[in-house]
Parts: sequence; structure tokens; C-alpha cells
Amino acid sequence: MILIATKIIVGVHILIYFGTSLVVCNNDIPFCRKRLKKLREDEKDWSKRCLNVEGENLATPLCEAEKEYNHERTCLYTKICFYKGPSAEPYLLIKSKSEIHAIDLTTLNTTVVIGGLARGRMEIDTVENNLYIADNNSISRINLVDMCVQVILQNVSADDMAVDWTQRRLYWAEYSKKKIFLANLDGKNKTVLINTTSYPSGIAMDATWRYLFWTEPIAKLVREISLAPNYSDIVMLLNRTFSEPYAITVDCTKNRVYWMENEIQSGVDHIVSSDSDGSDQKTIKSGSFNDHLLVVFGDSLYFMNNDLFYVNEMNISNGNISRNILVDNNSYYDDLVVVHRSIQPQEQMGEL
Repeated sequence: MILIATKIIVGVHILIYFGTSLVVCNNDIPFCRKRLKKLREDEKDWSKRCLNVEGENLATPLCEAEKEYNHERTCLYTKICFYKGPSAEPYLLIKSKSEIHAIDLTTLNTTVVIGGLARGRMEIDTVENNLYIADNNSISRINLVDMCVQVILQNVSADDMAVDWTQRRLYWAEYSKKKIFLANLDGKNKTVLINTTSYPSGIAMDATWRYLFWTEPIAKLVREISLAPNYSDIVMLLNRTFSEPYAITVDCTKNRVYWMENEIQSGVDHIVSSDSDGSDQKTIKSGSFNDHLLVVFGDSLYFMNNDLFYVNEMNISNGNISRNILVDNNSYYDDLVVVHRSIQPQEQMGEL
């Protein structure tokens, strides 16, 4: 009863203070910023005491009680602080064969966001909190606030997608057609951007500096093209003579590109990184990985081992696995994305 009363009082004060103006996110409200910081500190303390080295819950009565209490606090702040999405950022969205799961990256609390979906790839637009999903024949858009699903493109077969959050466009690669397409984020004005020399697989966008990256596994190439202001010539970023590159992702804050590649003779998979111009190349991790799942956030990379049902969280600097995140031990995953405003920085929007 006290919790409900507190919620109402705080909510009223926030509404009075901000009137009818739109609150962009919880950080715009001093109360929310302070409370969220304290909650995150408490959750990190809980993780140190109540999770083992594999990231599994010790499930003691005290740990379970604290977890439930922190969950209630999260629900409260979500409602009164105008979060836009299924959880407070950062969180991980993982797509299984029929569902999308949201995982709080601080507490590892898991929620099924939406079900009944076909298999396919995902891409996030943090500006408008929209998730783009590609299946065998279409691309749909899901708003993470109201969970409204809208089919925006039909008769397309996207193998991977990338969102240009500054110019508000969607790019996607169609492997069988040897083409990269683009359209507005509502699906209008579809056109061919590039006729590739080989079969494109993974695709990634750095919208702050207007570069598009993609992989061509058959040709063993990692390529890039500048999109500002006029399309320049395609550049061969790296020639992977003995390996086939697949998944690719970009850290826009550090100008680093990461990709997954398979060594042809040995069959070993490698996670490789370079600067956005192809220099300072490093092999970060080797093993047996899912070739199509790779995402970067801060100092961590997220990927999957073959034949295992959990996501690895790896420290980029030393290659150590910091956590194994189990979602659903009865399903393989199609794709994963991290949701946080820092992955799509908006400081340069409109400047290029």
C-alpha cells in the first residue's frame, strides 16, 4: 500500500513539474536519474553476491528476496520515469525461432517481448525505439513501446540489415541477388544501392561517419563504402585470403569494426577486429562459433558458440568470457541486438 501511494505521489509531482512537455527518457528527470543510479548499484552488488562465475543464480532465500525487491523497483521506475521499451537500458534482445526475449544486462532478468514470429534477422533504431525484423519474404517493424507490428516491405529476402539512424534509412543485403538495397524506414522509396561483385552476407552501419560495411564470404572480402555526401567507390577493407567472413558489427564510438570469419582448411572460427580503415587488425577470439551472431557494446562483444544455447559476453581487451547468458535451452537463436542510445550516437545528426 505504501509502495502504491509513493508511486502515485511521485508520478503526480513529475507530471506537475514537466507539465505537458514530452519527456525523452528517464535521464531527463533528476529524480529518475538518481534513483536509477542507486538501483543499478544495488543490482551490481546483488550480481557479485548472488551469481556464480558462470552467471547462474545461487537462488538462496536472501538472494531471491533481493532479486524480487529490485524487480519491483524496476517496474516502479519504468512506469513513473517514462522508459521507452521493455526494460531500462542497456538490455539485450535475442530472437529465437518464434519469440523475442529482452534481457536486462545488469540483472539478467528475462522477459518475452513478443511471440508468434517467423525466423529471421533483427536491427534496432534507438531513435524511435523500433525493431526491424526480416523473414524469408518481408521486413516488419515493431515499436518497442506499444508492440505494434507493421509490415513495411514485401517480396524481399534480407540476409542482414543495418539502420541509418541519422538519415532515417534502412539498408539490407540480399545474398542470392548479389545486391544491397536501401529504403526509407517506413519502407518507401526502395532502391538498389550496390550491385556487389559476390554474395553479400553481413552488413553494418556507422551513421556518424557515413560508412557502410559488409562481408562477401565467397569472395573472402570485407568491404566498405562512404555514403557522404555522394557515394564513393567501393573499398576493399580487407582481403581474407584463407577465411570466409560472415557477421559484422561496428563500434561507432571507437571507430572499430568486428567480424566473424571461418578458416577454410581448419574450420576454426575467428573474431577479428580492425580500425574502420582496415588498419590495426587483431584476432580477438578463436573457437567454434555461430557465424551470424555478433554484436558490440562498450567493452564487450556478444556472440554464441555452436551447439550451445547461451550467449557469451566477452571482454574485448583480453578475450575473456565474463558471463554466459542463458535464455531458452530448447531453442537456437536467429539474431541478437543490444539496446542502448550509445550504440547509435546522435551528436552528428544533421551535420553531414
